[in-house]
Amino acid sequence: MKLFLVVALGIVASFGLTILAELVRFNSTSTAHWWFHPAFPGVTVIVGAIVGLASGRQARLAAALSLAPWAVWLVVGVNGGHSTALRWATTIALVSVHFALGVGAAVLAAHAMAKRSQPPS
Repeated sequence: MKLFLVVALGIVASFGLTILAELVRFNSTSTAHWWFHPAFPGVTVIVGAIVGLASGRQARLAAALSLAPWAVWLVVGVNGGHSTALRWATTIALVSVHFALGVGAAVLAAHAMAKRSQPPS
């Protein structure tokens, strides 16, 4: 039950943070760096850290299950129109890197929490 709740929290957080990041990006007055916007790696790292802190031992699984709908939605949403195979491959590669960053952040957060909860020797 705890894993289900953590995964649901992660799914809501991933979509919510993505929407928030895009709102900030579209409402930004600065167009100098429109090509460099760290929204998606930031979203995955934040969601991974939240899920890692909340899930404990099952951080890797919880983060993967939390970020999977977001990753699929992102790949299909970007390439939903008639796009080329190269664009599909590029999008899948980028989303996979972001996905791995999120899972890694979850593992690091869970490890830090486990280390902190151990009594000093």
